[in-house]
Amino acid sequence: MSYWTDRQERLKRAAEKDEEKIRKRLESFYAEEFRRLDREIALYYKNYGENDVIQYRALLQTLSDADRTLLLERMDEFEKKYPQYADLMPIRESIYRLDRLQGLQYSVLMTEAEIAGYTDEQLTEYLTKLSQQGLNYAMETLGFGKNFYGISSDVVRQFVGVPWCDGENFSTRIWNDTHRLAQYLSQDIAQGFARGDSYTRLVQNLRKRFIRVNRRDAYRLIYTEGTYVMAESSMQPFTEDFSHYRISTVGDSKVCPICRAMAKQVFEISERQPGTNFPPFHPWCRCTFEIVVDDWDAWLDDYVAKHPENRKEVRKIERRLKSEDAGPILKVSTLPRSEEAVIPRSKFTEYALNPEKDADKAAAFKVALGYTSENVDELIQQIYDKLPEYEAVEKGDRGWGMTYEVIMDIIGPNGKTAKVLTAWIDDRSNGEMRLTTIHVD
Repeated sequence: MSYWTDRQERLKRAAEKDEEKIRKRLESFYAEEFRRLDREIALYYKNYGENDVIQYRALLQTLSDADRTLLLERMDEFEKKYPQYADLMPIRESIYRLDRLQGLQYSVLMTEAEIAGYTDEQLTEYLTKLSQQGLNYAMETLGFGKNFYGISSDVVRQFVGVPWCDGENFSTRIWNDTHRLAQYLSQDIAQGFARGDSYTRLVQNLRKRFIRVNRRDAYRLIYTEGTYVMAESSMQPFTEDFSHYRISTVGDSKVCPICRAMAKQVFEISERQPGTNFPPFHPWCRCTFEIVVDDWDAWLDDYVAKHPENRKEVRKIERRLKSEDAGPILKVSTLPRSEEAVIPRSKFTEYALNPEKDADKAAAFKVALGYTSENVDELIQQIYDKLPEYEAVEKGDRGWGMTYEVIMDIIGPNGKTAKVLTAWIDDRSNGEMRLTTIHVD
């Protein structure tokens, strides 16, 4: 492993620790925001329902003055906290024409707006720190010390909030994601009331979409934007004295065909375009880059001529940037048809989290992660979200279909992380990719 490759690996590990911290903060915030929405829905059932059902026509009556005032106050509070989103808020005059159902749907929009604002703040802080680290790692490689750029540097800021993908920056994508989800949730609420859903059923259905989608969208942005900032900030110090680079993949079993093909090419630094010939190439991309020099002797002479003050460092720079072969790239091996996977709730409520059925397994989930039968839906949702990210190991076909094992890192409501083993079968009798067992590894 070359010096430069080692530096990038260290940067990745530091980023992963920060990613884990921000993910925990976001999960906690999302859970609290859903509890607030849950309480509001419960109040609707109490005020307008009978026998745990709300008559749809009761929701078409005009929003009360008290509820309207609360909604307006919430909008005012949000505008003060996140002025950058002020122009995206509903027009205040429209609040006076809302019925009860529309009032609840506007509350959903405000909940998602709060999530957008908080996620934006957290991601900005994380990416700013990451860009500083990327710049300084590269500058250290070039012999300029470990802390050349400070966190307040204007150079650092040029990598954060840049509209590098489809003309949008991460703030715009955060708002678009949350606004789209608010529309789906509003539709879910309206349809649930129209069907005559009970409070429990309505909230369970909302939780599945709310927690899963918010988490998925945020995690995708954290990872993908992190890859962009890491690659672009690390490249910036090399743009003056180098001309070519190649893509460096992580070289493990999760490297995709797109990145594997890109790693065979050499590109000009001045022509790099994120998403085209420079990382990230797709969501969840983990690629970085390596500097390419065809003739090091010629480069060294040219560098010394331009930077005579760095004459003593020039050979060190050469040694630091010369790359070694990272070895063969293995084939991707994630669970087939993971997006169609079926997770029976009974596997948790009747077995894994049931102390009467399997006391040891249930105790392990409770102690290690804080999961019980009361918050089983959050655990199931997290498994759905993380399934495409982890390697699946074939365990053989015993006559009913190929079986697989996937071990993933699960974050519990108690803030702890543990490895959880999930077993699956590609059941040929009904065509399902189905969870068969689960336990803390």
